[in-house]
Amino acid sequence: MMNKKQMKTRLALTFSLIATLACNLTNPVNFDSTAPNQQPAETVVIPGLCENPLYPVKQNATWTYFNTGAPSGDFTYTDTITEVRSDGFTLTTTFDNLTRTQAWACETGGLKALEYGGGPTAAITTQDTSMSFNTLQVTGISLPKEIVSGMQWLYSLTLEGTTTMPDRQQTTSNGTFTVAMQEMGNETITVPAGTFDAVKFQANSTIDIVGEFQGIQVPMTITGSTITWFAPGIGQVKSISNSDFGGTPFTVTTEMQSYNIP
Repeated sequence: MMNKKQMKTRLALTFSLIATLACNLTNPVNFDSTAPNQQPAETVVIPGLCENPLYPVKQNATWTYFNTGAPSGDFTYTDTITEVRSDGFTLTTTFDNLTRTQAWACETGGLKALEYGGGPTAAITTQDTSMSFNTLQVTGISLPKEIVSGMQWLYSLTLEGTTTMPDRQQTTSNGTFTVAMQEMGNETITVPAGTFDAVKFQANSTIDIVGEFQGIQVPMTITGSTITWFAPGIGQVKSISNSDFGGTPFTVTTEMQSYNIP
């Protein structure tokens, strides 16, 4: 039987990927087809709603990144916009042995991810530990349409799910994930894909998770800081995330290797 310290250590490893997967979600909309005379709300689509100066929403736009420093090891992945709608789009992320899709909405305030990590139930697997989360509630926006000097904004989400540990023990894992974003000016950034004049952002994240092991509530608070650079008309070109889990700090760096904007 694990003691509480061991439980906390395992939870710290379990949730180590969450800080590098910061994304914004929206509240699920439930439509009860059994209710009489109930009709879904009419959606008003504004022309050009998906246009964003820092993230080109174009069919078949592709970005390839290399990630170093993560607890699970170094890896390459590719993001591709596989479907564009008048009020949203689908982003497909391909790893060596995993593909996930993520629906996004285009709103008057900017772009918003509708799913956490891909699909209505997100799944993350690393080091023989797997997590599945459902999104209960979300506020904020992922990337505003208009950004001014020093601008700040927030987004947060509420999650519930289960975690399967390497010894096959399962636990409920519920909590909140919040991120405070701020525009930090412009910088010239060089990555393998080229040199870009980019807008710099800082994101401070907090993850509050409670896992239940053998009837014991084990709380975890994980904080992190990420600097991200977006090039106008190109998208994200680089990010550096610093986190501390279980007293072990680490830095994750993501750099764009190539891109193709049709």
